[in-house]
Amino acid sequence: MTKKIKMKNTLVELDGDEMTRVMWKMVKEKLLFPYLDMNIDYYDLHIKHRDETGDQVTVDAARAIQKYGVGVKCATI
Repeated sequence: MTKKIKMKNTLVELDGDEMTRVMWKMVKEKLLFPYLDMNIDYYDLHIKHRDETGDQVTVDAARAIQKYGVGVKCATI
């Protein structure tokens, strides 16, 4: 097995709704996780979770991006 590349910085992951969630999971499992040792700060931005938290999860995710300087979210389709 190939040695994984260790990421120094934390990546803020913003998970989305419906098919984007499924597609992003596939990308991570096939293209990222086999090759990268990543520190991930995860936020569930599914509409139900945003409603449950009164959008606080969105504010928390934005603050995490400010803190770590990088975030990734699969595009909405």
